[in-house]
Amino acid sequence: MDWDLDLRALIDLEAIDLRPLPGVDLLASLLLLVVLWIARGLVARLLRARTEVPPHILRRWLATARNVFLFLLLLGLVLIWAPQLRTFALSLTAVAVALVVATKELILCVSGSVLRMSSRAFSVGDWIEVANLRGEVVDHSLLATTLQEFEQGTFHATARTVVLPNSTFFSNPIRNLSTVRDHTFHSFSVTTEPDVDVAGQADRIAAIVERHYAPHKAEAARVNAHIERRSGVDILDPEERIRYSTTDIGKYRVTISLFCPTRLAEPLESAITRDLIGLLYAAGNPPPLASDAGIPQPPLEARSGRL
Repeated sequence: MDWDLDLRALIDLEAIDLRPLPGVDLLASLLLLVVLWIARGLVARLLRARTEVPPHILRRWLATARNVFLFLLLLGLVLIWAPQLRTFALSLTAVAVALVVATKELILCVSGSVLRMSSRAFSVGDWIEVANLRGEVVDHSLLATTLQEFEQGTFHATARTVVLPNSTFFSNPIRNLSTVRDHTFHSFSVTTEPDVDVAGQADRIAAIVERHYAPHKAEAARVNAHIERRSGVDILDPEERIRYSTTDIGKYRVTISLFCPTRLAEPLESAITRDLIGLLYAAGNPPPLASDAGIPQPPLEARSGRL
């Protein structure tokens, strides 16, 4: 009877599994660290005892030995703690996947903020254009950027504000317009009927543009040179440009490009357009000859150019 009790006690003792206890892993880790530390010290002492080895070779061997023992320490710790690491990794992976799926857009927004800060794309007060939206940056955070919206194709602020998620910066280019905040390259066109002799009026067209643009040329040249020095980029010259072309339906088009103060871009366009319309209208509607005085003339609107 006593023999049976002793056998059951022995069986119970053998059934005890000490492996899950963290103390065993801690003891094994500490023992591994001590053994490798002693072995590293012995190897370093043996290497330093070899006086015939050049110093640079000795330093190389010591560095190699240190890295080898460090690798052995990491490998041993991974093997000792493998069961716990496996369980933790599975739990962490599941949690990480769930977090990424649930917060994908937020992560993209934060990453877009990091992109903005690292590239210094813009700051508060800059004029930018992103995703066909143009405006002044009034605020930005980790998740979004707020713009004071400009009217389409102009630099006139509207009463609307636009909040852009920072993830937009990954799929759209950012155009910083602050260098042309005070001066800008402004282009506009005047279109007329094909029966108007536009080529014959080229000198008079150039004179009209020169008359309106001349008061601003000196300032434009100074600002242009300043922008080139500050940005280190060779931009277009500030001279006015006149280009002649045709539309898809065969009408004549006169395109004028100016480097002018931003606040005067629209007034200059309006004044030059008004004079060009008058010039081209007169060129397309010459005064009647004396012999044609009694012949009814067609309505003027039927032959006028269109803007």
